Order: sequence, then structure tokens, then C-alpha cells
Amino acid sequence: MEMKGIRVFDVGPRAGLAGDGALIMAAACAVLAPLSTLLQGAFVPLMAIGTLAPLLAWRLHARRVDGPATIGAVVGYVSGIAFALALLLVIGGIARALTAVGLPTGDNGSGVGGPVLAGIVVAAFLVLAVWLDSDALRDLFSGPREHVGLDVARLVATAAGVAYFTGVIFWASASPGFDYIGAVLSVGGCGAVGAAVVTVADVMVRRRAQRAGDGHLLSGV
Repeated sequence: MEMKGIRVFDVGPRAGLAGDGALIMAAACAVLAPLSTLLQGAFVPLMAIGTLAPLLAWRLHARRVDGPATIGAVVGYVSGIAFALALLLVIGGIARALTAVGLPTGDNGSGVGGPVLAGIVVAAFLVLAVWLDSDALRDLFSGPREHVGLDVARLVATAAGVAYFTGVIFWASASPGFDYIGAVLSVGGCGAVGAAVVTVADVMVRRRAQRAGDGHLLSGV
């Protein structure tokens, strides 16, 4: 009896949309955060540009920008930011609790959990990148090349994120006082917000389509 293999790295439309929202948003923050530091006074306009990253992911998945999608994106931004802030508060509380019971803190006083959490964020980014990039490479070199623009965006976003995290590690080794944990967690928070934006927008569009009795959704990537 022939058994079909399970393709672990298959990317479905909805999961892929959320993953791309996270990957592209994280990469945008990874590029714009250092630029905002170098270009004094440019933080607000650069971060405003960064908020367009989920829109790029949305359009690369051939989704229309309509009323439900816009409302969902706004709700997604608010909920994503609230979730990220709440998560940081919880993380800070856990770190302080561990410090209070006598566990050693990090060099910058961020708490014992800081380096571990930074490592988790980097690992999560790499896992997400491998998952999406494997689909991109398969489409580019052994597939029908159905979404070349998305493939390129995934690979570029991965390169930007890897370059950022590598730079953070080298800078932290050269400057012990550098808050590398905050630098890593901020990009991770951007990724969480990006995923929330496209996910909530997707839910809003699908609910609107269901109420209208229209099953047609542009989500073929």
C-alpha cells in the first residue's frame, strides 16, 4: 500500500497570510528602527512607513483593500498593540518575581528571563522564516511560480531580520550596556502586531462574505 508523505512545510492561505504579516512587519521594524536612530527626528515618519508592512503582505496575497478589510486592519492594530503590551507586562512581572526569589539578573538588569525570552523571539523568527522560505524556494525553483512577488518578499524580509539580529548580537558583545533584549523584543512585538492586523482583517472579510452569501475570496496564495 502506497503511503503519501506529509509535507511539513506546506503553507496554507490563511496561515501563510498571518505568517507573512508577522515576517514582513518584523523585517520592516528591523530595517526602520536603526534608521530612526541614525536619522534624528525621523522616528515618527519612519515608523509610520512601517505600519504599511501588513498592507504589503495583504496585497501580496492578492487581497482586496475594501471596507471590511480596512476596519479589520484598524481593529487588528489596536488589539495587536494591546496584546503585545500586555505580554510585556506579564514578562516583566515574571522576571521581577524570579529576581525577588534570588535568581541572578542579566547584565543590564533586565531580569533572569530576559536573555531566554530574547532567544525565544529569535528562534521563533527563524522557524517562521524557514517555514515560509521553504515554500518560496519551492515555488521559485520547483513549482509553477504562482507568487513570485511574495516569494521575493519573504526572502528579503528574512535577510533583513537575520541581519538585524546578527547586528544586535555583535553590538551587544562590543557594548555590554546595550539593551539587546529590548531591541530583540521590540521586533518580536512588531511581528505579533503584523500577524494580528492581517488575521483580524481576514476574519472581517470572511464574515462579511458569509453574511453576503459570497464565497469568493481572493486568497489563493
